[in-house]
Amino acid sequence: MSLRSQILLLVTLPLIVLVFIGGLKGSADLDRYRSAQTIQSETHEALTLINLVHFLQVERGQSAALISSQGTVFKNELVKTRLATKASLAKTPASTIGLFPQLTKMNEMRKSVDALTINTPQMAAYYSGVINQILTQVGGQLVLQDNPEIVQIGSGLIALSTAKEAAGVQRAAGATGFGLGRFELPTYQKFAEKGATEAQLLRLASLTLGEYFADLDFAKGLRQSRLQDIRSAVLAAGPNGPVPDLTAQEWFSRATSWLTYLHSVENMIAANMDALAGQQAQSARTALLITITLVLLSVLASTAIGVRLILTFTRQFGALQKDLDKLAHKEFDFEPAFMESKTEIGHLSRAMNITRAALKTAEDRLTSIEQERVADRGAVIGRLDQHLSRLAARDLNCTIDDIFPRDYEQLRESFNTTVATLRTTVEQVVDAADSIRSGAAEISQASDDLSNRTESQAATLEQTAAALEQMTVSVKSSAEGAHSVEIIMDEARQEATNSGEVVQKTVSAMKQIEQSSGRISQIISVIDDIAFQTNLLALNAGVEAARAGEAGRGFAVVASEVRALAQRSSDAATEIKSLINDSARHVENGVDLVGQAGKALGNIVDRVNHISQLVTEIAEGSAEQSTGLGEINIGVTQLDQVTQQNAAMVEQATAAGHLLNDNASKLAAMVAQFKISKNSHRAVSRSNRSSPKANWELEENTTVKPAKVVGLKAGDWQEF
Repeated sequence: MSLRSQILLLVTLPLIVLVFIGGLKGSADLDRYRSAQTIQSETHEALTLINLVHFLQVERGQSAALISSQGTVFKNELVKTRLATKASLAKTPASTIGLFPQLTKMNEMRKSVDALTINTPQMAAYYSGVINQILTQVGGQLVLQDNPEIVQIGSGLIALSTAKEAAGVQRAAGATGFGLGRFELPTYQKFAEKGATEAQLLRLASLTLGEYFADLDFAKGLRQSRLQDIRSAVLAAGPNGPVPDLTAQEWFSRATSWLTYLHSVENMIAANMDALAGQQAQSARTALLITITLVLLSVLASTAIGVRLILTFTRQFGALQKDLDKLAHKEFDFEPAFMESKTEIGHLSRAMNITRAALKTAEDRLTSIEQERVADRGAVIGRLDQHLSRLAARDLNCTIDDIFPRDYEQLRESFNTTVATLRTTVEQVVDAADSIRSGAAEISQASDDLSNRTESQAATLEQTAAALEQMTVSVKSSAEGAHSVEIIMDEARQEATNSGEVVQKTVSAMKQIEQSSGRISQIISVIDDIAFQTNLLALNAGVEAARAGEAGRGFAVVASEVRALAQRSSDAATEIKSLINDSARHVENGVDLVGQAGKALGNIVDRVNHISQLVTEIAEGSAEQSTGLGEINIGVTQLDQVTQQNAAMVEQATAAGHLLNDNASKLAAMVAQFKISKNSHRAVSRSNRSSPKANWELEENTTVKPAKVVGLKAGDWQEF
């Protein structure tokens, strides 16, 4: 991994961790903000429902007073309350209203109340059911929040709303009792029960809400409404007892003032809950914005630092790399970049400058040494050129006696050794040239004799191959004829076999016909028996008809006709049976004849098989003879070809022998041109004088090229 990649990784990893941690914190703050928004929305919705409950409670109480007074009181007030209820419903979300299906029946209930066709308990049961459903829904929304403060305040608010509901039911019961002038037992029980429930729930609300609302005092509000004395008087009077001198409207007014006080407390608590939920949402939103801002600032700062670090690295190390490239190309006239920098790059640049100066000094020394070596090399090359020119002029007495410089002394010794070796080799070639010429002459004479004998042998083999080829063709023709006879015999044997099979099938078919004739005879016998039985029955019928007298005369005629018909059937059956027996005898004779024909065909098949076997053996023998003669013919033909090739190669060898003799003479003349010792020169002169074909003279600069052998190929020599 490169250093740049490591720096990039060093910057990226903390950035990734920072983004990850910031993402987790932001996600938590976002969840908190969404939860706060949900709490705020549900709290606001719950408070809207509590406000709706208040108007439903008022409407229930006024409806009870209207029913109890037979429509004499609260007509106008009830209309205003219904309008307020409608306005409160309009503020409630449609999805929430859908949770309370009883609200759809409110218009019908109001019509029944206006028409006075419903009693107070039925009306109160409807409104109480709707109110209890709404309070249950509100309690679920407030108690199941994530904020413990809202949950506690919501619990107190639910207790207060439930106490207010109990007070509302008591108001309706009181309106009924004061409207009638007495409290009947059910009304009295409802009045007392709801009063006790209200007191308990208010104590619970005080305990729950006292931590957040220190000045909350329900007892003071009850005293200001002057309702407690009336309640006590009603409870003291008992069922159907004397009630205080108070009209239903006065009771309703005082109870409503108490409920209005409780509703004002509800509104105050609701406003505080709404504000608390809003504060929580605002706090969550602020925390989310702070987290996002800090994360973005951290990411931007880290990115800026990383980019600056990478750019600095790229610029400084790029310049350093260029300086190193100059050193690599032996460019020393420059000053490294960042020499004045106090960073590590500055230290590297100063160290590079020292290295550059040292390398420049070393390069100057190397240049001086190289110039000296070039001068020595020029002198050595001049001496070598002189002696190589003498060697090119075939002067083998051209050894170098002067001492070369130490680096080139080995070259002088190698040259002298090469000249000495070449001189020795030429002396040996001079000595062997005469022997080569004599051997070449003998090879040429022997090649001529071998060529004559090979040509004679090739002619004889050619005649033998032609005669053997004619014999092979004749034997092959006989083998083909035998093979054709074999095929014809196989076809005849197959036809005879097929005929035997046809005869066997014919015998089988005639046996089946014989069996069918036997079955037909049996059937005819049955028909004959039936005709006989029919004749007897007709006879008996005629006897019975005769006994019957005149009444059975017609039946007697029918019986007579049946007897005649049965007799004709019997005669026909007898005749058919006779014919079938004759046919069966003929079929049996045919079966015997066909069987004899089958045996005869079987004998024919055996004879044909024997003949076919003999013909097959003859054909196989002829084929083997033909194959053997063919192989002999191929061998003789190949031998003839080889002999012809040998003859051609012998001719080439003869030509090569003559050429070798000529080249040996030329070789002796060529080596005579070298300047060597006097003894060797005399040997060469003797070789030239003793050779009858080496009497030509060559100039000193004549180049002798080897003669080309016409028609001689490497493959021909390999076969030879």
